[in-house]
Amino acid sequence: MYYKVLVFWCLFIFGCVYCQVLQQRDLVKKLVCIEHEECGSCLSAASHCRWCADPYYPSAAPRCNDDQSLVAFGCGQGMIERPDKPVWEVMENNSLQDMLPDGLAAVQIQPQRIKLSLKARETKKIKFQYRPAKNYPLDLYYLMDLTWSMKDDKKTLVSLRDDLPEMLKNLTDNFRLGFGSFAEKPIMPFISVDPGRRANPCSVEEEDCEATYSYKHHLSLTNQVNDFIESVNSSSVTANLDNAEAQLDALVQAITCGNRIGWGTHSRKIIILLSDGLLHTAGDGKLGGASLKNDETCHLDENGYYSEAAKYDYPSIAQVYRLLDKYKVNVIFAVTESVKDHYDSLHQLLSDFTYIAKLESDSSNILKLVKMGYEDIVSVVNFEDDASAGAVKVKYFTDCGVKGGSLIETHRCTGVEYGMTLNYEAHVTLESCPEFKKMQQTITISESQLGQDSLTLEIYIQCGCACASDNIKDMSLTCPLHSHLVCGVCQCNKGWSGPKCDCSIEDEAASAALLSQCREPNSTRLMTCSGAGDCLCGKCECDRGFSGKYCQCKDCEISRLNGMECGGVGHGACVCGLCACEAGWSGEACDCTDNVDNCIPPGDEAVCSGHGDCVCGMCECASTTDGMKYSGMFCETCATCENPLCANAEPCVLCHLNNNCTETCSIGGLNYTVSERLQENPNVNDIPCILRREEAGLDCEYRYTYNAAEQAMISMEIVIRSKECFQPTTAKILTSALITMACVILGGVIIILAVKSAQIVSDRRAYAKFLQEAQESRKNMQELNPLYISPISQFTLPESFPRDK
Repeated sequence: MYYKVLVFWCLFIFGCVYCQVLQQRDLVKKLVCIEHEECGSCLSAASHCRWCADPYYPSAAPRCNDDQSLVAFGCGQGMIERPDKPVWEVMENNSLQDMLPDGLAAVQIQPQRIKLSLKARETKKIKFQYRPAKNYPLDLYYLMDLTWSMKDDKKTLVSLRDDLPEMLKNLTDNFRLGFGSFAEKPIMPFISVDPGRRANPCSVEEEDCEATYSYKHHLSLTNQVNDFIESVNSSSVTANLDNAEAQLDALVQAITCGNRIGWGTHSRKIIILLSDGLLHTAGDGKLGGASLKNDETCHLDENGYYSEAAKYDYPSIAQVYRLLDKYKVNVIFAVTESVKDHYDSLHQLLSDFTYIAKLESDSSNILKLVKMGYEDIVSVVNFEDDASAGAVKVKYFTDCGVKGGSLIETHRCTGVEYGMTLNYEAHVTLESCPEFKKMQQTITISESQLGQDSLTLEIYIQCGCACASDNIKDMSLTCPLHSHLVCGVCQCNKGWSGPKCDCSIEDEAASAALLSQCREPNSTRLMTCSGAGDCLCGKCECDRGFSGKYCQCKDCEISRLNGMECGGVGHGACVCGLCACEAGWSGEACDCTDNVDNCIPPGDEAVCSGHGDCVCGMCECASTTDGMKYSGMFCETCATCENPLCANAEPCVLCHLNNNCTETCSIGGLNYTVSERLQENPNVNDIPCILRREEAGLDCEYRYTYNAAEQAMISMEIVIRSKECFQPTTAKILTSALITMACVILGGVIIILAVKSAQIVSDRRAYAKFLQEAQESRKNMQELNPLYISPISQFTLPESFPRDK
């Protein structure tokens, strides 16, 4: 009986606590809504917030609340404003295709048009593909410096009559050629104003040439190579005084005069500029009276000459950059060694659209430069968009065409080849509502060097309301002066504020009378708007980082997952500095998921392999029985145990090495991708594995890593990092034995030689010592013999004997 009572009270206490938790959660959900006073901000606050647009709704009750509360306060179902349904529709989705012989345009990006909707703090991911089309049309316009020093280069270009079409056909079957030339502005001090020199600037060389001009268009784009050669051959050189020419003048005219040049609607546009001189830029033209800023428009007369060269100044580098970007034109600067450094500096400013190549003095390598420049230009894919002017922001993630490669955040890929398919993922985000009204924004995503193929996004920004009550004409609901009815409440017109919309925002005296309405009730602080905002006509305008009616609330935590407040739509909403999380999410920033799917390893059902706990969608590993710690993304391995995921992945690695797999490998209903990146270092989260097998009589060791896949329908990504091959084990043993035996024999020989040498040295020393001792013995014996008589006689003079005699 005692145990039954104990169980009853335990259940009762648990029920009370659970009910209290539910009540607390419902209260927080209500607080998310009730602080909002406009329909647009109400519906943007959280997914469960609703707005009552009934004009007769009780003024004391909050109009922004959940469904049940609004109905309880007397709001009819027909007057409750709810968030619009999400919009997602692929409007145009043509398959990728190369340029066809029948003239059908190539398709390089898929899909082409999508219609979608966005709410505040919402991100939608858009997948699209890009593949460079083979035989894409090429419009190549030769823009040549025809001053006196380039006369030999013109002859070289004419001599390429047969080689030029062959080279271009190797690049694309659809090409057209055009021709133009440039020299210098025909004004002093760039040319001589002497009438004779003006008519024939080459008279000092005793040659005839054409009068100086800034730019001349000779031949519009055509596929007739003979016409191009004849146009170049018939052109005349000219001359000027300085070593700088009007390259930028000519570029602007060649870019903007599309009708005269003949640029194609769907083509890759390339200008190859040949010169051996420096270039003039903005400001230089003012020396000769060309004082007007370049107007970036076409000014060609009926003969193809730039007619306003003496009126407009040279363009600036910034103007040229804008035009190259606007018209999607690339420029190959083929210049001589003497001026290449100058053009290298220019290329740094125009790097997105230019290529620099060294031109031989006679232009003999021009075909090689065209080929190299073209290949360099087409190998770069760079996506851009026009979203900067609106509230929507776009981020790009791509694998740059690497099969099985993970997506990285970048919009530019290099080393792209024909046939490569680049997978992109655009993250389209509306961080906040610029205005609380419904709007539409169109964003075009296009490849920066072409611009013809694009992905168009029709985005419906769901930030406002379209309330049926706005059409009510009941005079009893007339709003005060300077206001109008919006979704059941009277809102002040622009420039007016206050409870009765009688306070002009510009009227400081009227605003001061309403300061008390900007102070939080029952607050000991006398500061208006909690010291975190300005009081305008009785209403607080909060500083950045603060919110609430009295600016009493700080902004909430930013999610580490997507950088949005409280994780954005579907994760949680901010309630006066605290995040109110949706079901399935927790944490201070609602970035901790309760879903354990990411903690279950492929081919297994146990969470974290049974060796840990799933916390916020990631495994926290436990310790083994010997005190070590499990490791890996799924706590699948340790220092003393075998990794089961390596064993699961091994068949797919073998399948890849044997070339028996397509892009994906399926085992046991799970899909894997295998790629080789032998030069890259593994990431921190990649788990290492080793595969050993025999190849061509050698034992090869493959080191590979695996990681959870980011691609849909793919369970794991496997990357082979290194390969090392050795001789087989039996050969290793035999080789080691032979080496050991050789070392032993060699060591024995060395020891024997050393011992023998030591003996010889020792004997020689002993014999020398014996000889020395024998000699000493004979000497001593002679001195001590009593019968020995010395043969030497010695006589000494007396001291008194006279020495001088």
